[in-house]
Amino acid sequence: MGATEFLYRVGDAVYSMSKTVRNIIKPRASQETPTFKYLKRVVRKDLTVHEFLSLKLQISLLVYLVINLILVILRVNIIWILVLGLLYLLYLRYFVTKYSPFFLDPAPYRLFYYGIGIISLLSFLGYGILQRMKVSVYYPLGYLIVVLGGVLLFRHYFKHKYGRDYTYGIVEEVKNDLVKVFVNDDIAANVKPGYYWLPKVPEAEPGRVVKILVKERSFRSSLPERILEVHLTESSHSSMEPKNATE
Repeated sequence: MGATEFLYRVGDAVYSMSKTVRNIIKPRASQETPTFKYLKRVVRKDLTVHEFLSLKLQISLLVYLVINLILVILRVNIIWILVLGLLYLLYLRYFVTKYSPFFLDPAPYRLFYYGIGIISLLSFLGYGILQRMKVSVYYPLGYLIVVLGGVLLFRHYFKHKYGRDYTYGIVEEVKNDLVKVFVNDDIAANVKPGYYWLPKVPEAEPGRVVKILVKERSFRSSLPERILEVHLTESSHSSMEPKNATE
């Protein structure tokens, strides 16, 4: 390899790195549909783009929590907990902003994962500090109660701001007095994605979008209960819920 070619390669590498850093610091919404090439090899289900995005957020949060737990167990310098937390929050900002056009409604997902990420960061930092203070065992127990209280307060705030008792679905099949409805992942209504059989209503035909009442259950996902409205326009799985439906 000649000196000129080597310098060109170094220049390309520096440019690519600077572009990556710039995109992370100041992310922009992408118009290219994500492919999820690696995730599709693991999850062999026909999920929508929105569901894959939600799944990636769940996986990234789980990985973040597990790494934090390992760092606390190993009693590493708390600066690493801080660095990991900041990197995770930057990743969240980049991910949600870049793929915001492909979420059915990105706002509640942004608030939820930011909130949990910040609470987790502060919790692990505080616990790491308590470890080094060599205090009585009652202090960490009390601290865990405070953390739990913080999580419950955030849950209450999230439900107050974005929580709702309805979601949207698309009619897949009509059978006697029942209709089979597909529902996407909906964090605002706390509904899991899947197919649900609901009582039939007039004009509920295959392909039509329906507004669905959900029943809240303690410490579990809400359950679709009945159809409230039928939208006369047909839609697809990826676009069945209007943008900003939680506003």
